[in-house]
Amino acid sequence: MKYFDLHELLRSFFKRSLLFTISFALLLAVALPYLRYTYNVTDYKRDSLEIVSKFLARELDFDLKELRVSKRENLIQRINVFMEYSNLVEFRIWDAEAAVVYSYIDPGVVGQRFPDNDDLLETFHTGKPKISVEEAVKSEHKSLRGKGTLLEMYVPVFFQGRLVGAVELYRLAPHLSLLNPTNLWYSLAALVFPLLLHVFFYGQFKFAALELVRSGVQLQQAYNALAKASFDSIRSLAKALEMRDRETEGHSERVVALSVFIGQRMALEPQQMAKLVIGAYLHDVGKIGVPDAVLLKPGKLTPEERSVIETHVTKGYEIVDEVDFLRLGADVVLSHHEHWDGNGYAQNLSGEDIPIGARIFALVDVFDALMSRRPYKEPFSFESSRTIIRESSGTHFDPRVVEAFLGITEAEVNAIRSEVRHQGVHALVRQATEVLFTGEFFQVAQQ
Repeated sequence: MKYFDLHELLRSFFKRSLLFTISFALLLAVALPYLRYTYNVTDYKRDSLEIVSKFLARELDFDLKELRVSKRENLIQRINVFMEYSNLVEFRIWDAEAAVVYSYIDPGVVGQRFPDNDDLLETFHTGKPKISVEEAVKSEHKSLRGKGTLLEMYVPVFFQGRLVGAVELYRLAPHLSLLNPTNLWYSLAALVFPLLLHVFFYGQFKFAALELVRSGVQLQQAYNALAKASFDSIRSLAKALEMRDRETEGHSERVVALSVFIGQRMALEPQQMAKLVIGAYLHDVGKIGVPDAVLLKPGKLTPEERSVIETHVTKGYEIVDEVDFLRLGADVVLSHHEHWDGNGYAQNLSGEDIPIGARIFALVDVFDALMSRRPYKEPFSFESSRTIIRESSGTHFDPRVVEAFLGITEAEVNAIRSEVRHQGVHALVRQATEVLFTGEFFQVAQQ
């Protein structure tokens, strides 16, 4: 298993998460004062409406048209006091015909109508107060310009259950100041608190990551030991099979090594190489079920005996198919006697329907048999064996595999055989099995 660089991952995570935390903290430092201001404005609107509603219920309990003919000096005095007490800058009364009947700071608008005053018309239509915070820009607000941002309120006035007009009031709105002490404390807390959380959670993440990697290493070590034991068991099984037939001693290691050699020349993927290695070792495992009288017969086999021998591929497949690790070699075990032209056994596959590992091993198996002594023949020379393989291209063997094989020299074949004879396992096989001993590789190779 290839492990990532944990410390580099942690450094990268720390930098990225710190950058995110700082960005979030800065955003929060700006947003908190604004959110606090928004909350204060909402609270300010509610308090203003409550104060105004109480005053109007007490002081404007009459038909507002009366103000056209009677100034009601006592009412004006109470409005003046209310203006000072409530921090108001304008108090304007409209009658039910949308005409101004009183204005605190601009008496010149009394008696006028302003058809573009949508807020007033909406208040008349809904019978509900309308409150907003805005600059005074409407045509009837000339006297208010320069006052800054104001809290604007339109409050309906009812007398004896009917709408008799509305009051328009303007109150100084709270100012948004990021530099006041309270907002500075909020901003400082917004900066510091996320950073403290980042330090705490990064420490927890780092600890968990280290523990996870340690557990992963232990698990991988256990897997490696199990995979090696399984692979050694496969090699032992292959040697045990060879013990039944001294004429084939060393055959398994030779064919595995040469198969891997050709597989590398054909640029097989690691998954395909894994299947080839396991299948090459186990290709004759089904011969366990073949009687010695047939398997070890020195002479030519009868058709019935040949049929018995041919069952070893299906018996072998049944054996390896029961075990996950062995199942990697199932294609080679079942199909290594198939022919490119479809005249092989046991499924009569042809062409590229035959798994690539089985196509490679079919050639190697025949080549090693040609080069080896058997009860019924003497070993063929390298050139004779090579000629037989070449002549079988397109019939028995895959032409592409034959082409790769023909690129191998006699010296290379002898070197492979010599290393197997002296070392037991060829270096190429060791290299292939190192890739095999990874958890991720095994999962992909089984697909």
